[in-house]
Amino acid sequence: MSENISKKSKPSISIVSSDRESAAIDIPITKTKIKKERKFVLSNYIALFNIIILLGIFGFGFVYLMFFKHETIAEDENRYLAKFPEFSLSSYLSGEYTEGVANYFDDTVHNRTKIKQFIATKLMPLKGRQYGDDGVELHGIAFEHDTEITTSAAVTTSVTTTASATTGTGTATESSAETTIATTTLPSAIDPAAENGEVTNNILIVNNRGISLYGGGQGRELEYASYINSYKEALGESVNVYSMVLPTSSAFYLPENYQNLSYSEKDDFDKIAAALVGVKPVDAYTALLAHKSEAIYSRTDHHWQALGAYYAAQEFAGAADVPFADLSEYETVTLPGYVGTLYNYTKSAALLNNPEDFVYYVPKTDVTVTQYTPAFTDPINVPLFNDPQYLSSSNYYMVFGGDDRIAHVNTECKNGRTLVIFKDSYGNALLPVLTSSFENIYLCDIRYFELNAIDFIKEVGATDLLFTMCSYSAVGGNRACIYNNLTR
Repeated sequence: MSENISKKSKPSISIVSSDRESAAIDIPITKTKIKKERKFVLSNYIALFNIIILLGIFGFGFVYLMFFKHETIAEDENRYLAKFPEFSLSSYLSGEYTEGVANYFDDTVHNRTKIKQFIATKLMPLKGRQYGDDGVELHGIAFEHDTEITTSAAVTTSVTTTASATTGTGTATESSAETTIATTTLPSAIDPAAENGEVTNNILIVNNRGISLYGGGQGRELEYASYINSYKEALGESVNVYSMVLPTSSAFYLPENYQNLSYSEKDDFDKIAAALVGVKPVDAYTALLAHKSEAIYSRTDHHWQALGAYYAAQEFAGAADVPFADLSEYETVTLPGYVGTLYNYTKSAALLNNPEDFVYYVPKTDVTVTQYTPAFTDPINVPLFNDPQYLSSSNYYMVFGGDDRIAHVNTECKNGRTLVIFKDSYGNALLPVLTSSFENIYLCDIRYFELNAIDFIKEVGATDLLFTMCSYSAVGGNRACIYNNLTR
């Protein structure tokens, strides 16, 4: 009986109270498990550290964007920066308001110039790649394409004219005079091969000149033409409509051995001209090519010089059949020591150490200039030019005025012609040299204009409408502004 009880009973372990503190049960733990546990704890600490760092970065970014002073003008780009948009239910629902807010914070960040310089000088060089056999290094956005270089020699063109006589009744009759042929020799648009070029941020620095490389229209040039055609269709025969797309220095000063880095602006100009319907194309390219050896473009800035604007305006005046004053009828102003936007984009020592003169022309005739907001409100009287003594030497192009405005110029040319110009920053330099050609001129920037363009053109009684902008605007994102201004 006692054996059965002992077999069925559970064994008991008795530990004297005095032994409890020293008692222990050893369960062996492998080294692998210990490492895993330590690794797990360490990974948690790393994750926590990363979260703290990211929260700090986002927190600093939020404070930096929201509470630090927002800049209003970009001196290195010669333009006014984006403004905070006004709220409306329609703009919010369409997405225009939120897009405007994003653009405002992106465009006006505090110390934007220094940030851009840091990216250009510290980060972009890390992305360099070699081009060609001369060791040229490309930084930032750059591309190559296959192109056929026909010649770097001068081109001779012939213009045939037929003489005619006019009778007393005003009708033209055939004259016995022989036909005359005027021959014009144009310089080559391709510069001779050059060495020691440098490409930074899609800008070639060669021969102490900065050249923005043109990426081509890729079909977008036809979209630009269709937008201009829509204006002509809406305005009918009551308004003469012109398109003058302006070449950049890339069209004339790109060396032969760098042609593959840029597309042909001339090809896109020809496609635009062929696609226009009822719109008069103005060939600024040929007019400027004839004066290639003159200072028609800045070497250190992405804009042209006032002399280039003068020759383009002369071509337009001929197409519009209006008078045009000779340069002798202007006062020439020269500002030395100009180093423009291309240096700020590239920080090239070749540009910094080779400043240029900035030259512009002041009409000797009196003009009255009224400046409005982009909504055509709040008129104020202003001079035709900004005073250069208040501009930095890198900002001389702003002598022509800013973009965020509508400028109305009333002139002494009493021919009843009123011109509306829709333009980008290139168009600012055209205004002074057209004051001898039209009685009234309204200068409007496509990027800042806030009205329905057709309504505005009719309101000011325009007889002529000129779209003029550089090739980058015509085929780039700015072209959408042309359509948006038509549909507001």
